[in-house]
Amino acid sequence: MKQNFLIICLLVLSYAGFSQNNAAAITLLDEVSAKADNYSSLKIEFTMFVENLHNGKRETHNGIAAYKSGYYKLDIMGQIVYSDGKTNWTYLKDAEEVNITDNAENQNMMMNPQSLLKDYKNNFKVTYIADKFEKNRPLVEIDLIPKVIENKKYSKITVKIDKTKKQIYSARYVGKDGVSYLIEITKFTENPSIPDSEIKYSNSLYPGAEIIDMR
Repeated sequence: MKQNFLIICLLVLSYAGFSQNNAAAITLLDEVSAKADNYSSLKIEFTMFVENLHNGKRETHNGIAAYKSGYYKLDIMGQIVYSDGKTNWTYLKDAEEVNITDNAENQNMMMNPQSLLKDYKNNFKVTYIADKFEKNRPLVEIDLIPKVIENKKYSKITVKIDKTKKQIYSARYVGKDGVSYLIEITKFTENPSIPDSEIKYSNSLYPGAEIIDMR
């Protein structure tokens, strides 16, 4: 009888601690989201690891991204992507062509980790995982589980948040197809000066490229 009582007490204490950690994780996400909303512009340098669970292969790619007033530009893996949040213009360097496509939610979250935090309470269930210390940075690891998963290409997103800087340190998208993407930010520049000509797509940027409208 005493043993059962002790087990119940331990379970209650464990649940209370879990709830407190989850509440602290949500508070931290709110702080990061509020800070991100105040950026007028943003530049990040990052490393993307592509992990294929089927064959055990892991690819590494370095990239640069810039964000300003709903626009973003991404340079990675031999292509440059421009987006206004609705339409993507993808310049393929080797093929000398520009593909025009509609911007999907999945693409937007992959290209812009900051967009994860917009309305995240309605889109995800938040689960605290652990406090960690990596590369001299105090981090909090959090799982974001989509509330509606049917139309998603991933089953969950694991983010690590820098507690001191209130910034996303990394985001790992666990793909339903067995391929996961880990984006680790190596340099984070807040509110840099970005001219419109640098971030907004124009046909004059690549005058010799073939334009292919795939919408």
